[in-house]
Amino acid sequence: MMVVYIIALIKRDYSVIDISWPLGFLFVSIFVLDWGGSWNEILVKLFVTVWSVRLCSYLFYRIMKHGPDKRYKELEYGWGQNHRVHAFFKIFVLQGFLMYWIAMPVTTASYVIEPNIILLIIGGAFWKIGFILEAVADFQLYTFRQKPENKSKYLMTGLFSISRHPNYLGECLVWIGIGLLALPSTYWYLAILGPSILIAALYKFSGVPYAERNRKGARFEKYVETTGAIFPKIF
Repeated sequence: MMVVYIIALIKRDYSVIDISWPLGFLFVSIFVLDWGGSWNEILVKLFVTVWSVRLCSYLFYRIMKHGPDKRYKELEYGWGQNHRVHAFFKIFVLQGFLMYWIAMPVTTASYVIEPNIILLIIGGAFWKIGFILEAVADFQLYTFRQKPENKSKYLMTGLFSISRHPNYLGECLVWIGIGLLALPSTYWYLAILGPSILIAALYKFSGVPYAERNRKGARFEKYVETTGAIFPKIF
């Protein structure tokens, strides 16, 4: 995060943090996990690599075609002359802290000695479902926003009819799956902590509250009543 912060200062663009987010997890898996370890360890490394490359490629394409995310400029203007200090602690240090703990399943997977076939199957299933959900949701949202007639509108169809943020749902399932693969580790409680912190952060801090900060209107309020923020409403 320190390196990314320096790059952001040079480019005068804090949005580089978006691309560095998935890359950070990839670097952790490269340095911590071994392709010659247990099946749990191998699958965690494979899953993190595929997830990271897909998300990083999508974010890079979006930034190159449509420019940086405007929310960072909004934050910069709001923070005034001290925006560099605010950005360091509130963007880079905070995300580095979250990355450290969310990546705990990746770190603890290196301590798995004996693979667990049941957790391999269940964890793999969670990851695959989550990966597909996240990729499809990103595609649906991107396609929706490309149409001029949808400007200032909210996508409420497709996957967005079962969750207001199905891309977040997919990411949660991805990390629950990775956490399950790391459960046979000696440090199984840290494997559980990772996805738990991710879910809490998406619900309470950097995810849903920020994404919905400017959404208003009777139609959206009705949408909120009938559709779960991340996980679908059962009742």
